[in-house]
Amino acid sequence: MKARAVEGLRPEAPLRENAVSILRTRLNELFSFAEAALEPGAVDAQHDMRIAAKRLRYVLEITGFCFGSEADAARGAARALQSVLGDIRDCEAMFPRAQGIDSLTTVLHTRRELLLRRFSGLWEEQAKEGIWVGLERALG
Repeated sequence: MKARAVEGLRPEAPLRENAVSILRTRLNELFSFAEAALEPGAVDAQHDMRIAAKRLRYVLEITGFCFGSEADAARGAARALQSVLGDIRDCEAMFPRAQGIDSLTTVLHTRRELLLRRFSGLWEEQAKEGIWVGLERALG
């Protein structure tokens, strides 16, 4: 998945100003995949959301000090999303290799279902905790 272009970056501007533009773009990118990624068979959307979470996390690792504790919380939330979505992706990658081994296929399907529930619960928990709203507020 190609990263969305960030509009309005100005090299002469302060770091915080450019970081706001980048973080808003990355946050919007993350949210654009959420609805589809929550569907059980949405393998591509889940993968794209994992990549979007990774990009958001990395920008927060570099610029988070500009935005305080809300950025720290969002970085942790992005890391958690990236992790669970990566585990789901690992199951998907193993399915072709498990062809013909019924017990392994069953384990992979069960694990994937559990991970999807974990992802859904995590996304809901992050919303209830106001992680993403907090980041938006910190961006100003």
